[in-house]
Amino acid sequence: MVKLTSKEWADIYNRLAKDWPSSHLLIREVMRRELGFTVRRHQEWVNLDFYDDAKETWFRLRYLNRE
Repeated sequence: MVKLTSKEWADIYNRLAKDWPSSHLLIREVMRRELGFTVRRHQEWVNLDFYDDAKETWFRLRYLNRE
């Protein structure tokens, strides 16, 4: 599980929206199949539930790179 603040998720979501068709972000089943995760929103953080280890690694390398 990856925990993100609302600000972190907003930044990542904007990057995802540039990289993927909107259907990948709006339809949970497509998000899970194509990106390997789904999103749960809470007040304090956003959880990403991954279902594929390789896709989780790819996500972490691409979107959580804290330069």
